[in-house]
Amino acid sequence: NPSIFLAVGLILCAVMSVATGTSWGTVGTMGVVLMGIGAAMNIPLPIVAGMVVCGATFGDKMSPVSDTTNLASMSAGTNLYRHIYDMLLTT
Repeated sequence: NPSIFLAVGLILCAVMSVATGTSWGTVGTMGVVLMGIGAAMNIPLPIVAGMVVCGATFGDKMSPVSDTTNLASMSAGTNLYRHIYDMLLTT
């Protein structure tokens, strides 16, 4: 259904990115699939690309297995899960 495609796609990208810890992996896999589906639904591709990048980036920042999240929490000397919680409030 085109009316919920963008919302569902954003959530799918965020969930996949949280699970894998990589935004680029999500863009390279889910992004290709969702761009094809969006093109078939006649949804403007820049909007679909924005949905994919936003979901993937958000998920990457909230993932406990992401390299950047681990690096930031170690550099700041804070607990990883406390860091993720604080980012959730400010991101």
